Amino acid sequence: MTPELKGFLFAASAMVFAYMALYPRLPKKTIFTMYALDIVLTAAILLAVGMIYFGTGTGFSLIFFDVPWWLFTFLCAAVVEVPLYLWFCKRWGVDLNPPVD
Repeated sequence: MTPELKGFLFAASAMVFAYMALYPRLPKKTIFTMYALDIVLTAAILLAVGMIYFGTGTGFSLIFFDVPWWLFTFLCAAVVEVPLYLWFCKRWGVDLNPPVD
């Protein structure tokens, strides 16, 4: 299995788990609680992939150019997360507007 596939599968599985199991259990589903958990989730993904590839010099290809492992992992997580985020907000009625004070 290529390093790109490993990184993508880990990021994708973590995001799917979060949006199917963790986020629905939030007592109050707001954009701010989701952002806070998403920062923690992204850090955990980067930490897990970094434990495998940090300092190895393994190159990750984005078709036209090579990028470091952390950028590849971050971009993969973002690509997977955007449709999940939009689906989740629509499904659970999360208001995307900031609260009015």
